[in-house]
Amino acid sequence: MRRKHHGDEDTWALIRESLDDFRPAYLAARLRQYLAPHLPTGTRHLDETTRRSLHEGVDALLSEHAGAWYTHGYHGFFPSQGGPSGLGVEGNIERILSTLGAAHEWLCTLDTYFRSVALPPDEEDRAAVLSDAVRRVLELTAEATGGGEAWHPYAHRALGWLLESQGLRRTERVERALHESLAGFTRAAPSPEEARRAADTIALAAVKEGRSRREGVS
Repeated sequence: MRRKHHGDEDTWALIRESLDDFRPAYLAARLRQYLAPHLPTGTRHLDETTRRSLHEGVDALLSEHAGAWYTHGYHGFFPSQGGPSGLGVEGNIERILSTLGAAHEWLCTLDTYFRSVALPPDEEDRAAVLSDAVRRVLELTAEATGGGEAWHPYAHRALGWLLESQGLRRTERVERALHESLAGFTRAAPSPEEARRAADTIALAAVKEGRSRREGVS
């Protein structure tokens, strides 16, 4: 099975439309079929080479069978939690599905929230509402990840999806604002005040970019 790679842009619609495709029982059967020959009964420990190979195999299997929410949304996330270990076939399936369930729940929570956001036409009000939305997405992502070192890539991707969900283009300027605003939080989620400042910067950049594009300013 070949691993699939996808860009981060213009993917939220694909994720949203595939959220109902999560079928744990079907995935469990596919995982069991793949893992059984590689994890004989009594396996207690995997060497790093074998573990990495199985991790890649599971990732490829899920990329093929889990749906677009995995390939475009989850793919590459939770790397330390979802890979095979020496727990045996059923233990690994339970572990993998638990990780997938947490990721799927996070994406569903984001979808529900994105649908509740309504940006007003006035530019100042638009920036204020978008800033609040950015802060909320940061909170939801910190809650889903525990706010530790894994937080940063989740947050960046989730904010990109927020912008996409609101019809805001992720231009080079907007991407730069995202990178710069989150650069100081690669190891832990920001404090409420830090999140507010980052959210204001990101929202202002997105709203200004939208205005520039409407006015034809490069």
